[in-house]
Amino acid sequence: MQHVLGIAVFAPGITATSFVLSLGPSLLSDLLGTTLSMAALVVAVHSSSVAALIASAPPAGAGQGMGRPGGLSLLNSTVPPQRLAEANASLHVGGYLPAGILPVSAGHLSDAVGLTDGATVFAAVLTALAVIGGLVVISTRRRAPEPA
Repeated sequence: MQHVLGIAVFAPGITATSFVLSLGPSLLSDLLGTTLSMAALVVAVHSSSVAALIASAPPAGAGQGMGRPGGLSLLNSTVPPQRLAEANASLHVGGYLPAGILPVSAGHLSDAVGLTDGATVFAAVLTALAVIGGLVVISTRRRAPEPA
């Protein structure tokens, strides 16, 4: 279960960052009229705002920057030492898999329905997954022992 909790805190941030990094150049190109969190990215594509695109990068990076150490800390504090390598591998597969699949899928969707709608669907899916992950973490938190 600790693997799932670690993934829940790691995957959304790295996935958002992956999306911004993979489609950022296309978005920037469209926004500049030639040929960086998800809310700002949606604002960027809906408003054709370079500033909103740039503003989307720090929250995505912060999510990734806090999520990965958070997931690793969770594993370190709850997984027996002889199982840490396995848990670490599971954490990273669970984080990088959606970070690869979702942005690529969003890119294909954007080809079919346009960049604005593709980015909006991606943001909605990632937000839903982040909320579900947060709910999983909250529902499995152990209560602190009551003072005697």
